[in-house]
Amino acid sequence: MIRGGSWLLVLSVATAMGLALATEPEKPKAAKKTEKRNLVVNGDFEAGETPPTGWQTIDGLSTFWVKDADRKHGKVLKFHTDILQSQAYKWWVKVAKGASPKDAPKKLPTKEPKYDTLAGLDGVWFWSDYIPVEEGKAYWLTLDVKGPSILVWLVGYPKKGSTAFGSENGAFQDVLKEAALKKPVPKKRGHDPFIHQYVWKGQLSAGGANEWKTYARRKRPFRPTLSAGRPNGVKFVRVMIYPFWPPATYHVDNVKLLEWQNKEEK
Repeated sequence: MIRGGSWLLVLSVATAMGLALATEPEKPKAAKKTEKRNLVVNGDFEAGETPPTGWQTIDGLSTFWVKDADRKHGKVLKFHTDILQSQAYKWWVKVAKGASPKDAPKKLPTKEPKYDTLAGLDGVWFWSDYIPVEEGKAYWLTLDVKGPSILVWLVGYPKKGSTAFGSENGAFQDVLKEAALKKPVPKKRGHDPFIHQYVWKGQLSAGGANEWKTYARRKRPFRPTLSAGRPNGVKFVRVMIYPFWPPATYHVDNVKLLEWQNKEEK
C-alpha cells in the first residue's frame, strides 16, 4: 500500500500548518570572531560511532554517515531518495526495533516514473535531538548542501518528546502498529489519529548545485517561540533535514543554529 502521499501534498500541508514562511536560500557572510556557539550538537557530524552524536540513527539504505571526498568536510550525511517506499518501510520496522544499519538490505531496482519511491512519497527525513531555545529570541539556521534542492525544517515543541526512529512520521507509525498487530490499522471514523507534538514550524530551502555551497536564512531569522507575534510555549526545537524529489543522492554538512545577532532586528 502506498503511504505518505506525494511530496507535493507534504509541502502544501506543511505550508498550511507552518507558522513561518519559506525563503530563498542565501549564501551567509563570513562568520565574525564574536559569532556565538552552534546550538546544534555535532552539527559537523564528526562525533559518534554508528549514528552521529546528537542525531537519529542512519538506516544504511536511505541515510548514510560517510567521509566526503572533500577532506575539508570530513564526515557528512548522505541521502538516497531513489528507494522503493515498500522496501524502506520493511527495513525501517527492523531499524525501529534496533537493527544495525550495517545489516541494511541491498537497494532494489526502481522504475520510471518512480512515484513509488521515497522521493515521490515520504521523502527521507533526518532529525536532530531536542535543542533548548529562549523565549523571544531569534535564530539563524545555516547548512552546507551538495546535490539537488532539499527542505530543512526547524520544528518547535513545548516539551521534549520521543526521539525514537520514525517517531515523527505518522504513516510509518501506522506501519509499526500493523507490524505489531499483524493486521491493518483501522482508518474509519473513531480510530486513534496520529497526533504531532509540535506547535511551530519554520522552513529553509537549500541545495541545487553539484558542489558544496552554504545556505542560510540570514534576512529572515527564525523566531520559534512566537506565533503571530505572541508566545506559543515553545521551549525546544529540532532540525529536520528533508531531501525528497528528484530521486537522487544528496549530501549535507555543517548544520548550525545560532542566536541572531543583527542589532537592527532588536
